Amino acid sequence: MTDLTPFGALVGTPRDVLYGSLATQAEPAIAAQYEFAWQKDAALIEAIDRALESAASGETSSSGTKPRWLDGVVVRELRQAATSYWSRERFFRVRLLERLGLVDLEPDDTYVLAMVSSLGPDKPEKLRADLELIERALWRVFEIEGGGEVSLTNVDRFGGDEWRKTFLELAADGTLDRARVLTACLHALGRDFAAYRAGWYSATYLAFEPTIDETAGAQADLRRLLGAAVPATVAFALKQLSRVEKAGPLDVKATLDALPPATLVKAKGTALAALKLAGAGRVDFPDSVRAVAQAALGHPNPDVQRAAATLLADLGDADAVRVAADDLTPSVRHELGFGADIQRETEVPASQTLAAASPAITGEDLAERTAALLEDASDVGEFEALLAALATRSADGALAPLRKRAKAVVARGPRTDIGDAWLPGQVARLILDVLGDPAPPADPDHPAQRFIARRIAEVRTSTAPLLATPDLPGGWVSPAAFVERLAHNPNPRHHDLIAALLRLHPDDRDTASRGAGSLPAAARFALDGVEPNRRLMRSRREGPAAWWRAAERSRAPYAATEAPRLSGDIKTHTWQENGRDRRSWYARFAVTTTHTDRPADDQPTELKAQTSDQWGGGYTSRFLGDWIPALAAIWPHDAEHFLSLTCLPVLESPSWTETAHDVPRTVDVLARHPGRMGTLSAATLASGISATQRDHRLHAVDAFLDLAVTGRIPISDIAAVMARYAQAWPATRWAESLAAVSQAPGGGVATVELLTCLLPQLPTDHRGLNKLLDLLRDEHIRLGRTTADPALLRWLGTFSGSSAAAKTARLLLG
Repeated sequence: MTDLTPFGALVGTPRDVLYGSLATQAEPAIAAQYEFAWQKDAALIEAIDRALESAASGETSSSGTKPRWLDGVVVRELRQAATSYWSRERFFRVRLLERLGLVDLEPDDTYVLAMVSSLGPDKPEKLRADLELIERALWRVFEIEGGGEVSLTNVDRFGGDEWRKTFLELAADGTLDRARVLTACLHALGRDFAAYRAGWYSATYLAFEPTIDETAGAQADLRRLLGAAVPATVAFALKQLSRVEKAGPLDVKATLDALPPATLVKAKGTALAALKLAGAGRVDFPDSVRAVAQAALGHPNPDVQRAAATLLADLGDADAVRVAADDLTPSVRHELGFGADIQRETEVPASQTLAAASPAITGEDLAERTAALLEDASDVGEFEALLAALATRSADGALAPLRKRAKAVVARGPRTDIGDAWLPGQVARLILDVLGDPAPPADPDHPAQRFIARRIAEVRTSTAPLLATPDLPGGWVSPAAFVERLAHNPNPRHHDLIAALLRLHPDDRDTASRGAGSLPAAARFALDGVEPNRRLMRSRREGPAAWWRAAERSRAPYAATEAPRLSGDIKTHTWQENGRDRRSWYARFAVTTTHTDRPADDQPTELKAQTSDQWGGGYTSRFLGDWIPALAAIWPHDAEHFLSLTCLPVLESPSWTETAHDVPRTVDVLARHPGRMGTLSAATLASGISATQRDHRLHAVDAFLDLAVTGRIPISDIAAVMARYAQAWPATRWAESLAAVSQAPGGGVATVELLTCLLPQLPTDHRGLNKLLDLLRDEHIRLGRTTADPALLRWLGTFSGSSAAAKTARLLLG
């Protein structure tokens, strides 16, 4: 069962003898030197095992008192086990110490999760031998969700369903009360657990194969689940109540009263099942059935609306449908004879929304705005305003109250996902430098990040105004402001001048150039594009090479041969589930850059020649956080530059179930970027509206309105990416995202254009296709359009049969 000393071999051993054995065995571990704290804990754990084995074998040892280190080691073991599934038998060892009376522990959440993670193998045998643990902790697994690596769901997923089998076995032999387990599963489903972790409890309930009598007795608990936040839980409860209804003993009135929330669950099948169950009360409880059907009219799916309207018509209440007509989809209104209000195509956004330049920071608000950046440095406008304020040294004293906070931010850096070089830490170091209390530097990994760090470091080298502070929306520096600032900057800061050149707005350069006095040659070239006479320069350009590279970049985005390239493949994942072969598809991407083998920190647009992916190739990071807006602001001329560093998490987001916090940040920054949009931009937007996480898709919808509806990214390019990865990106997500797009000004027209481009590129049996066809039909009706595109007409004509998609295709053909 285990290599640890069994409890039975130590029963009756005096506690002071056990303490004495622990102290003796731990002496070498305590005297040794370690590089890391965990190494000492590991040595003490080995000492505990030796001490218990020694005591069990009867070896004599002097008695003693409780070692001072014991409680700390036990607490750390529990914490580690509660957060890491691969913890072997850490909890079983701790429980052994507890049963021997060597430590006193509270059965809190950490204790219970440690048990879930690391009770070890042979769980039923261990629990039968420790019945106290069942009441002390086992029943609490139905109250504690867990998270990360440790939850019943995760441990069973990678551990062969050991916990579920344990409950089944212990209930079968009477160790656990079967009825109590079933009830506990239902109560757990009523808690606010995430869908991924809630699924364990419904699966365990079903694994018990409850009888009709058991299920009928749980009706009250099942009815409460009809309003659960997890759609799968609602579907589970409906299925169980439907079983009871077929067998006869359903409390129909109470069920009807609980059904309305179930009709609004996103999944069409669940809402239709709720309406079907409601039909059981049509004769005896027509008013209650009517309330369920009226609620279902608010469901966004047209099939649910049709079923609800049919049920109301059967009840003789057509007026209820008429009252709700404005909330029905255009196609359902059309079918029911209510007509549809045709919207004219006039409200189209004229241009992308750009972030305004932040107002200058004053002495009065310096401390407050700096404190905000120490918490969240993602507002690049505020970040630039702070650098400009600190360059003049006019209000340094206002920062004194932030000294303690800045030190705490620096200290927290190594514990963040990004690491010590996180951007709030860079701001904190600047504050401490201003206050004369500098902290050790922390260099970021990538040259573009180091360029920003070098800019920060040189802010205090002069009192002249910064050149690169944006004064136009979108992060641009106007040529007039650039020339004026240079007049006060005879010896410009190196990285500041580079940053200003890269941000130089393309308009009005000639006017600014004509009114300028003496300028660095690179700055003059950035304004007028005229190369200086090489003979006067002795075949060399005046000034650092980085200035000239920035001046060249200020005049045009990447050439076609320089732009980052994207490659992607669809992969297949196969596995066995319940004895059946299963498979799914996902997409993997890589970004290739070709500029230089050794990018310099003062040439941030020159990307290292490499191929990067999210799985170990080239420079990759799942965590850039606050750096993302700052990276995007380096070069407003070309969005492909910052996307080459940040787009991979977005591209992977349709195939990744865990939350990647960089996804919405990247999409939001792309939406506000004023520069050229290329291959990476179109792919990032297409991936965003296909993302697994719904909130990520909502960010991408906003970006779509800013970039696709306004024409900044061609809709045909987005459709081409979606079609390329359609096998891996569910069409149901597209339908949801595009439905949200269609509600905004100009969004309906853009949705029709995208679907017109996309649909002919998909196979007619593509999963979820009917949702896209329904959406296209709704928008045609709402906009007063008919199908006219030749390619779409040919494709719609290839449908045959009686499937929902084929029926909608024929309706689109007219």
